[in-house]
Amino acid sequence: MFDVSNGVRLADAPALGEYWQGQGGLYAGVLPDYEGHEPRVLIVGEHEAVDLVWGGAGNVEGGARDKGDGRSNTRDLVNCHQLAHAHDAARFASGYERDGHKDFYLPSRQELDVMYQTIRDTFEETAWYWSSTEQSRLLAWGRNFGGAHIESNFKDMPARALAVRTVPVIESGDAVGEG
Repeated sequence: MFDVSNGVRLADAPALGEYWQGQGGLYAGVLPDYEGHEPRVLIVGEHEAVDLVWGGAGNVEGGARDKGDGRSNTRDLVNCHQLAHAHDAARFASGYERDGHKDFYLPSRQELDVMYQTIRDTFEETAWYWSSTEQSRLLAWGRNFGGAHIESNFKDMPARALAVRTVPVIESGDAVGEG
């Protein structure tokens, strides 16, 4: 079982796309339970960075290939100490702070897909948004929120970055002190 002391109840969630007071951003829905982990709420920071490169063009970042775990991808990108691999988008997201929360990261490819399905009207539809998921030595996954279906972009091209965090979903009987 996971630590429920940091979890949230879905009954307390605002409408999709609205700011969730105390959670640091917009409520974007519940992440599907792809691999047997507990379901998690996806929170998207209100602010975005523009004109950031993914970084590391021409190199493979072996730890940033997970399509669903943006937290571990971002950690690996930020911990890369090669100067040519600045990873500005990941650094922006990992440094984001709101409502006392410092656990933000650059979303994975799947987390961006959830945002596309649930709150796409919140974002600039023609802009490109980075994910933390690498595709190849030259490309990283991401998306725009408009009609064009483009899934990857060159790592050295400027684009936008969002910061997200996830929080475990708890049932009413799971809360600390309840029983």
